[in-house]
Amino acid sequence: MTSSELKTEVRPMILEDLDAIFSIDHKIRRMGKAITYANLTTERIFTIDRHVGRLAKPSSYVDLITGDVSGLLDLGFVAEVEGHVRGFILGRVAHAGEPPTEEGWILIVGVHPDYLQKGIATELVNVICEKYRSKGIKKVRVRIEQRDKELLGFVEHMGFSVGHLIDYCKTM
Repeated sequence: MTSSELKTEVRPMILEDLDAIFSIDHKIRRMGKAITYANLTTERIFTIDRHVGRLAKPSSYVDLITGDVSGLLDLGFVAEVEGHVRGFILGRVAHAGEPPTEEGWILIVGVHPDYLQKGIATELVNVICEKYRSKGIKKVRVRIEQRDKELLGFVEHMGFSVGHLIDYCKTM
């Protein structure tokens, strides 16, 4: 069954979507399948303060956000199936190069494990790329784990290719 058979609606993300997004992210990580590079989670992106959560017993993740998320929401989209959030994507705009030019970044993509391989991630990537295109941005980047063959296949299928930058890392 494809996403069109599922009657998927992709729409801009709103603050009220965050609990569903965090739930999807946690399910993906419990399965050992991060749909981004390993140390980036929705909690890090949205700057969730876990210490506040232990003390205050919040009813929602929204209560734990410590920063301004308006920029994230502007470049965030969710995919709903039958009225429930089943996928999400978050992006940001960065300046790179000499002279600096704007580039779109896909920070994280998540699809509920029960809805994988149904075209939801493809729809989300297409929507965020169109958003970047409408802003005049001509290059979109995404970072993924080099060993994640499934995700490598997906991004190549979506038209991404290896960029000219090499990511070096030193663990301290």
